[in-house]
Amino acid sequence: MRAISAMAVIALSLSPLPGDFAHADTRKQAPIVEAATDISFGIVAASATGGTIELTPSGVAHCTAGLQCLGGERAGLFYVTGPKDYMVGIVLAPARLTNGRGNSLLALPKASQSTMVLDPGKRKNQFSVGGKLTLSAAQPEGAYTGSYEVMVEYF
Repeated sequence: MRAISAMAVIALSLSPLPGDFAHADTRKQAPIVEAATDISFGIVAASATGGTIELTPSGVAHCTAGLQCLGGERAGLFYVTGPKDYMVGIVLAPARLTNGRGNSLLALPKASQSTMVLDPGKRKNQFSVGGKLTLSAAQPEGAYTGSYEVMVEYF
C-alpha cells in the first residue's frame, strides 16, 4: 500500500448564489464568515483498487475497501456573524486538490447544515465541513492540497 496525504486548505468567497439565494436583499449587512479550521482528510494508505474517503462534518473519516485511513483527519470549522433571527443558506463548491506534480483529486465538501437562523453576537453561529474524495486505482502518492469556495447568503 502507498500512503497519500490529502488535505484541503480553505479559501473564502462571499458571492451571490444561484436561484433564490441570488435575490438576497442587498440592503442587509452581509454575513461575516470566519474560517477557524482547515479540512484535513488525513493520511491514507491506498491499494491497487482505489476507493473513497468520507470525512463527516464532525471529523470522523471512513475509508472504503481498498483504502486505509491512518489518522490526522479533521473537519473544517466556520463561524458566521449577522443580525439576530436572519436565515442564511450555506453552499460549498467542489474543489480540485493537486499534489504539485500535475496529479489531482476531486473533493466534494459537505457542510453540517445547509441553512441556519443566526443568533446575535460574534462567533455564536458555527458550522463544520467534511467531504468526500475518491482515489483512483492508479492514484499517485503525495500530499494533495487545494481550496474550496464557501458561500453564505441571506434568504
